[in-house]
Formats: sequence, C-alpha cells, structure tokens
Amino acid sequence: MAFDRRETALLLLGDFLILVASLWAALFLRNFAPPPFGYFEENLIPFVPVFLLSLVIFYVAGLYEKQTRPIRSIMGIRIFGAQAATVAIAAILFFALPLAIAPKTILILYLVISVVAESLWRFYRMSREIREGNRSPALLIGSGPAVSELCDEVNGNDRYLIRFVSCTDTSNLSKGGVFDATVSGMNAGARIVVVDVSDPAIVREMPALYDLMTKGITFLEFASLYEEIFDRVPLDHLDAGTLLEFLPKHHTFYDTMKRAFDVVLALLVSVIAVPFIVLAALALTLEGGTPFIRPKRIGKGGKTIRLLKLRTMLFDDNADPELQKKNRVTALGRLLRKSRVDELPQLWNVITGDLSFIGPRPEFPKIAEVYEREVPQYQMRHLITPGLSGWAQIHDYDAPRGPADVARTIRKVSYDLYYLKHRSFGLDLAIAVKTIRALASFSGT
Repeated sequence: MAFDRRETALLLLGDFLILVASLWAALFLRNFAPPPFGYFEENLIPFVPVFLLSLVIFYVAGLYEKQTRPIRSIMGIRIFGAQAATVAIAAILFFALPLAIAPKTILILYLVISVVAESLWRFYRMSREIREGNRSPALLIGSGPAVSELCDEVNGNDRYLIRFVSCTDTSNLSKGGVFDATVSGMNAGARIVVVDVSDPAIVREMPALYDLMTKGITFLEFASLYEEIFDRVPLDHLDAGTLLEFLPKHHTFYDTMKRAFDVVLALLVSVIAVPFIVLAALALTLEGGTPFIRPKRIGKGGKTIRLLKLRTMLFDDNADPELQKKNRVTALGRLLRKSRVDELPQLWNVITGDLSFIGPRPEFPKIAEVYEREVPQYQMRHLITPGLSGWAQIHDYDAPRGPADVARTIRKVSYDLYYLKHRSFGLDLAIAVKTIRALASFSGT
C-alpha cells in the first residue's frame, strides 16, 4: 500500500532538506565553527549526487511505502543501512575524483548525523500518522495462545502501524475456511494478511491464497511479526527445523570474532577485578570456610561445566532441595551479591571458553533435566555458549530462581531462542549496554 502523493512528496522534501542540513552540521562539527557560505557550497556540490543516491536507496529500501509493520525498532537500522551504502559508494567516488575536501572525516560525521536526523524525522512522521488514525487494516489467521496474544497486543495498543479488523482462529474453520476468512477480511477492508505458516490448516490452503497476492494483498509471517513486537519467539509455533537454520556454523565469522573479543575483554577486566576478588576471598576466609565454590551448570552442547564464584552462602548446595533447606545467604554474601563481586571470578570461565559475556544463562543440571522434559525446544539453547548476561536477563525480570518453574521458564526460553536466531554484534552491544545500566542501578536478574 503506497502513501498518497502528498505524503510521499513531503517525505522526499523532508529527506532532502535533512541530508543538506546534516552536511552543514558535519562541517560545523569538523571545524567547530559555522561553515562560511563558500566553504559550504564547495562541499555541497560534490554531495548533491550523494543526496540523490540516498533518496534512490531509500526508495529501494521501501522507505517511501506505507509501513505496514510496527517497525519502530528496525527503522533506524534500515536508515543506517541505506546511508551506509550511500556513503560507501560516495567514498569511492570522493577518493577517485580530485575533490578538494577531506572525505573521511566529513563522511563519518555526515553518516552519524544523517542517520540520527533521518530516524527522528521518520519516527515523527510515523507517530503523527498513528495519531491521525491512519493504521493499516490487517487480518490475523492462526490458532493458539500466541496468536491471541498478538491480536490483543496490537488491537489494545494504538502505537502500532496496523490494526486487526479480524483475528480468525483456524481451529474453528472447516475445509476451505482459511481462504473464505481471508476473502471476508479483505471485504472488511484488510489489505494485509498475517498467517501462521506452521499451522497445518493454513499450509493446506496456502496455494489457494497465492492468487490474492497478485491482487495487492500483503502477506506477513506470524512468527516474524510476533518476534518483532515482543522481542521473543512464540515457542508453540517454532519447530526444531526452523531453529536448525540458525546453528553456529552459519555464524562462523561472528562466533570467531565474539570468542576473540571475550578473551581480550576478560583479560582486560581481570586487571581491575583481581584486587576485588582477592580482598573478598580474604574476608570470606576470615569469616570461615572456603572462599570459592565450583557450582555445576549445563554449558554448550549439554556438557556439564563448573563455574568459579565467590561463596555467598554457608555452602554450595547445587540446587539440591534438601540441602537448600539448611543453607542461607551470609551477611557478607549479601554484600557480594548486591555489588556483583561474587560473579567476578567467572572471568576465568570466559577465558577458558566455558562462558561468554553474552549468551543464555547456564542452568543447574538437575533443574535442566526437568526443563528438557517439560519446555518445548529447551535443549536448543545449548547450541551456543552460555553467558554472564543475556537477552532473557535484560527483558525478563520474573525469571525463575530456586526450584524448577516450568511456566516462567517457557517465557525465559522464548527470549533465549530469540537471541539464538538473531544474535549479532549489534544485539550483543544492546545487551551489554542494558546490562551495564542494570548493574549501575542494582537491578536485573
């Protein structure tokens, strides 16, 4: 569904002016003074083709089409990708042509400023469109609690760019009902159809829906939209075959670089951490008992690993229910937990490769056995190295502690598998930043 001509023209004009203003700001920051008109004009002329190239790439990226997905979370990424592609091409041209400018500095500043400015501009237009009630009508077809959850979230929150005119449960449909429900939704104004391709009823009738795609109907996949809105996967709609596409072998470069980063960062942090560990160990020794414990956890590939932690309880109970009744956190242990100093020795586990800085938190072996039986796709989280912090820890503050809790762990695993599917340097950075914020505020899990 395209924007009307007025909206498209407004976006085009706004984009062009923002790109010009971004260049002016880049020149201002480079010289820490307002650029004289002659200097600005000298740089503006070679940048005009860059501006036009940006607009073309924006068009190819679909930024001048009506956004049918609630893509606030990825709008900045799209704009950054478009601008990065533009600047990469422009850099080649600038270095190849005899232009009297400093393209490296100006291009970097221009990229950063234009991405921020374009994102703010697009978010403003999206917010205004929502306020004016221009939400795209859509149809949701599927079954199960996750489908109902998505329907309630979208229709109960006006911040999304779509609204469901109908949410059809396939369990109540007879043969041919999916096609009939789709046509009925179209007659009600829906031009977007969200379908659960893991639903057998939809799979059987998918060929009958192909013709509708040629009539201007946009089809979206349910699981992808669910993940985009909730930042977790719908476990009941995700099979092992889908997850196998995201095995580590498909992320060889990423995994290699992440491992190198883990080792280097762990060594650097250890220089600061060792004095705190030594002081805490001396205090625990004076308190009585061994200062360190080696609790068992489940690591990558389902193997049992031993963490290295400072003792915060009377003894290490390894999540044994009977031993837990006799155990308790000591006064010094509460201080170590609050300050997270008890976690610092795990830097050794990062260096040895048992842990990463970012990944699913490792679980106790006995509790993991329960979850492997009761939680769908639980073992898939063992495909990657567990971490000190993870996607679930920064999102799910109701994560289970102590004995096995299947209901809450299902939600936790939905976050872990989201990370498995989407892990990247950008996602790791987001987790790291939010983890630091949680540590600074003494919150999180």
